[in-house]
Amino acid sequence: MTCYNACEQASFHIDKRANQEAKQVEILAICLQVLGALGTCILLALTGAAFWYHRGCRMGSFRWHMRNQHLKHLSALACLFFLAMTASYAVLHQVWALFYFVIACKVATWWLRLTITQRT
Repeated sequence: MTCYNACEQASFHIDKRANQEAKQVEILAICLQVLGALGTCILLALTGAAFWYHRGCRMGSFRWHMRNQHLKHLSALACLFFLAMTASYAVLHQVWALFYFVIACKVATWWLRLTITQRT
């Protein structure tokens, strides 16, 4: 076995390992896309259910306060979910991290606005 053949075999194994790692990252990215879409749909459905359950309640009533409490909890949960998705995509160095970060900031500002207006 010559030195050239040994180097060629080593580079083949390195290329094969890099190819396997790229496939694993691609599979993880696909799983994250499915998880992100599914989680977003579930959060939207829960928000719609909270609005539907508390429809027609008068402002300042107990049901109105409960609706706002449910919406605050859901928005906090959504913010944490979107921040987790941001971190996951940032580790993979994908652009989706920016998208989820913007959504997390929007949800967080909505939660903050709702909390401040309830205190006054």
